[in-house]
Amino acid sequence: MKTLGIVLSSVAVASVAAQDPAQFVNAFIGTSNGGHVFSGATLPWGSVKAGADSLSGDNQAGYVSDGSPITGISQLHDDGTGGGASLGNFPFLPLTTAQCANNDLTKCTVDNTARALAHGTPTASPGYFSIPINNGVQAEVTVTQHAAIHRFTYPNGTDQLLFLLDATRDLSGSYQGGQVTVSPNPTTNGTRVTGSGTFSPSFGEGSYQVHFCFDAPTTFAQAKYYVNSGSLHYTNLNATQTFNKVQNNNDPAGVLMGFTPGSAPTLTVRMGISWTSTAKACTYGEEEIPTITSAAFDTVQTAARATWNQVLGTVEVDNTGVSADTQELFWSSLYRAYISPTNITGDNPLWVSTEPYYDSFYCIWYVCFSYLISPSPRCTGDSFRVVHPLYAITAPTTQAEVIRALIDIYRNTGWLPDCRMSLDKGLTQGGSNADNLLSDSFVKGITAGIDWETGYEAMVNDATIEGDFSVQGRGGIASRAKLGFVPVNDTADNPPNEGPNTRSASRLLEYAYNDFGIGLVAQGLGKTSDMTHYFAKSGDWFNLWNPNATNTGFSGFIQPRTANGSWYFDPRFDLNDIFRPDHCSPVFGHEDCFLNPSGGEFYEASSWEYSWFVPQDMAKLVTAVGGPATFSSRLDTFFAAGFHDIGDEPGFFPTYLYNYVGQPTKTVDRVDAILNKNYNTSFNGLPGNDDSGAMGAYVVWSHFGFFPVAGQNTYLLNRPYFPKITIRNEATGAVATIIAQGLSDTNIYIQSATLNGASYTKNWISHDLFTSGGTLELVMGSSNSSTWGTGEADLPPSLSTGGFAT
Repeated sequence: MKTLGIVLSSVAVASVAAQDPAQFVNAFIGTSNGGHVFSGATLPWGSVKAGADSLSGDNQAGYVSDGSPITGISQLHDDGTGGGASLGNFPFLPLTTAQCANNDLTKCTVDNTARALAHGTPTASPGYFSIPINNGVQAEVTVTQHAAIHRFTYPNGTDQLLFLLDATRDLSGSYQGGQVTVSPNPTTNGTRVTGSGTFSPSFGEGSYQVHFCFDAPTTFAQAKYYVNSGSLHYTNLNATQTFNKVQNNNDPAGVLMGFTPGSAPTLTVRMGISWTSTAKACTYGEEEIPTITSAAFDTVQTAARATWNQVLGTVEVDNTGVSADTQELFWSSLYRAYISPTNITGDNPLWVSTEPYYDSFYCIWYVCFSYLISPSPRCTGDSFRVVHPLYAITAPTTQAEVIRALIDIYRNTGWLPDCRMSLDKGLTQGGSNADNLLSDSFVKGITAGIDWETGYEAMVNDATIEGDFSVQGRGGIASRAKLGFVPVNDTADNPPNEGPNTRSASRLLEYAYNDFGIGLVAQGLGKTSDMTHYFAKSGDWFNLWNPNATNTGFSGFIQPRTANGSWYFDPRFDLNDIFRPDHCSPVFGHEDCFLNPSGGEFYEASSWEYSWFVPQDMAKLVTAVGGPATFSSRLDTFFAAGFHDIGDEPGFFPTYLYNYVGQPTKTVDRVDAILNKNYNTSFNGLPGNDDSGAMGAYVVWSHFGFFPVAGQNTYLLNRPYFPKITIRNEATGAVATIIAQGLSDTNIYIQSATLNGASYTKNWISHDLFTSGGTLELVMGSSNSSTWGTGEADLPPSLSTGGFAT
């Protein structure tokens, strides 16, 4: 009976999880030690992301769990980014007489650094954030798609609710000018402040403008507009005037207000945000949060949580026998995968279109700043590898909108973006990896509203027309056409201001896989000659394969070449003409392979790591390194010697590569070891920047028990962390079920499998399971199976073995 009681309890918990998975989300995982996780309030892909901003050098996402004080609660953030601190626009800060002596607004501390306040332990859940400030005020915020409602509870006995709206501040202090207007609220007879600001993106080019509309339900008792241009200057405001102030420089400026408390010392305010105009910001606020009361706050919070549960609820798990820590890590990781990109459809000021518009692609590939720009390398991105393939099975409607948005960006700018934020072009690693994102969705049958002919045109444009590859398109196209590779210091057809002519080796590997993606789309569209051409081009990686390059007892590595065909040796590191494949690995000079002129020919990873990146033809790579036994041994050494870096997304794919030589049990051991060592539920529970949910998505895939080979219709099987996982296609209603029969702490290896009742021996599955629905049932055991997933016919597809033939 005791055992039965435990089972019933677990079933009850599983039912609760299906109804309210938000209960398992810990929003503070990765909010310290460089995780840069946004812990504030937002909706899935929400435009407004409101939360506290820490006075910390690690505040790319606003709040940091490092004990630093906060400077305000602002309205816009990004998640898990590198580069400079991002957004953090238009912060609020509740004040008391401790910051404004005798309630005198001219005595308030307004400087961003000087006003920073210590705080207690914040709390958060999907759609909600709260933080107790040491001046006695409890700050809370919840959100709709384009607006936030804030509730500030002051200490009992407070005779005036003092409040600061900083109209010029963002996290990086990049304000370039703007406008502020204070006037009566036309519908509530309360207080309205509207404004706009022009700012710089965190690691892109250009500038962006964003607009706000602040509403309080009552008129203020006193208010002043302040400007700090070396010394503070104040303008008195009254409740009925219309006051307009233009700010044309970076002088800090804002509005100080004091409100008379009602029956309780609580101030509830609303903030609408728009990328188009202040009028639209006001409309968003009025339509999405019609009333500004404490009760309205609770209503918005309840709705936000329900929205999150709807999105998270496409996945259901049976958590029988699964630890609470594992559940927390899984659901928190899945939650973070849906924070970015940002859906600002209908609020795009750049062009008129009926298509969706998404922003904050940080990044489709990967980008870092060097020491020349930042005191330490700051990286972000790689959503094409794990985040968007996750949407393909859990949120295909959103993924279709993302694809439509990317194609519309091509229509209006001439290029698919590789990185984009705050309406601006972002820096790129070098590959045109929107190609992979498009091919991934195409081969998985995502079609809703998508003009795939134009999508294909955009991909071909990337491959054939030289772009400014520092922000879009490719470089080295003419040289590659002639030589079969991108040479070191290629200058054949580089346009002006293209950026450093580095990364030739890693870019070629990316371009080769981009071309494979184009070939897959061409195949599906019936463009047979194009398919043949691009599949052939995807083999160019082999032109940089030097079979005689050696390291740590192994031969054959990707090595850069010069235009005359000779192998390139970097004189800084490759001593005596001996190539160093371990350069840029964690054990040898990892931190100098960034976007800088001396960054070298590999980007943010070593030749050891990049030499595994041939997803289109792993069979040929296995042969090149010396066969399956050598491939497996070489993988073992790669991890044991410390050449692997899970903190950068190129390190994801190698953890699953044992499947390509029929050793899926070694994949299980490797992935388990990686997760146990590098991921946990603490503040510093991530091995690197969350990268717009990419680090978390790796956890999700690994807990599912399969991993996507991004850009193609292939998932590499591992082992699930739950005895049963159900994934519902919210677009078609199809249900995919993965059952791990006998799963336990020791029974972690697949002994046999059935797919829809039929015996299944392959160590990979296709997307058909999620398109049509079905059941994959795995029988788990404690020992290595010598038969399941080990045969030649069980290996994942490769071009050279006919795996992607029509």
